[in-house]
Amino acid sequence: TLVLLGQIIGCTFSHHLFTQLDCNGEEAEKLAELAVHYINEHNLHGYKQALNVIKDVHVLPRRPRGRVIFLELDVLETVCHVLDPTPVENCTVRPEHYHAVKGDCDVKLLSDEGINKVVASKCHSDPDSVEDVRRNCPKCPILIPLNDPHVVQSVEYVLHKHNEKYPNHAYEVLEISRGQHKYEPEAFYVEFAIVETNCSAQEAHDDHHDCHPKAAGEAHIGFCRATVFRSHATLEKPKDEQYESDCVIFDVKEGHSHTHLIEHHYGKNIASPGHNNTVLDLVHSHNHTSASHESHSHEHVAVPVAVAPVAKREAPTEISHDHTHATKLCPGKVHHFKV
Repeated sequence: TLVLLGQIIGCTFSHHLFTQLDCNGEEAEKLAELAVHYINEHNLHGYKQALNVIKDVHVLPRRPRGRVIFLELDVLETVCHVLDPTPVENCTVRPEHYHAVKGDCDVKLLSDEGINKVVASKCHSDPDSVEDVRRNCPKCPILIPLNDPHVVQSVEYVLHKHNEKYPNHAYEVLEISRGQHKYEPEAFYVEFAIVETNCSAQEAHDDHHDCHPKAAGEAHIGFCRATVFRSHATLEKPKDEQYESDCVIFDVKEGHSHTHLIEHHYGKNIASPGHNNTVLDLVHSHNHTSASHESHSHEHVAVPVAVAPVAKREAPTEISHDHTHATKLCPGKVHHFKV
């Protein structure tokens, strides 16, 4: 009884203390920008994310000083892989007709004397439904599992062709990040990250050579986009199929995502999170479920951003029946499109 009473008192106390910020306000936008930066900095798989909607912002006072801020955000997948050094501001959000992927994120921040830092995040990715994609565009390509035989074989085929062009530097697949089935003509579209090995293309075909990624800081990494046109729908491996590909080698040779993929996933030591899934879910990089992360905040890179004080409107603690004067603070505007 005492525990239940304490919970009731605590909930009542918090209910009267919380403040809801205007999701379209300047402070909410700056907090969201900081949160998305954190999400991208800590993302280990897949693609960089862009802010789409600020769904909610709640603020609680923190003892002995400062504030605790809780953000609910919708983000959208961009076309930039996490290994791509392109600033996310310059990355295009993946269009709706190309099977967009949304992320739902809960982010916790601490604020003290105008300095805000993210201490925890929890995200989950959710691709647009096949029904919605086909309703708006019946012939648009549809996401298929990343370990689908057509996807894997198309990736291997394109990588083989790429290594033939550059025989002195053999690359291997680091991560398959997207696979789609195209129609008229039938084809499979793939996107995947590659890493430079210590072998030449010829040595890579020799069983006597132990080919593996070069040491951190030495191995180039790259990203490929390709379409393999299939003359049939069987599972026979492509041999002389027509294909279009574009592989870009990045100047960056190291990074936390790069290290994670090589140390934990390369060589199938740990199965890719894309196994049997159509997307590389953000949950694999952002899944802090503990109620409090303040004691662990030193484990994360904090990006302090000074936010100028902005006038806040407190959310009403009682439901107003006068709809003519009701002020709806959240959710905020849609930056790109609804999914």
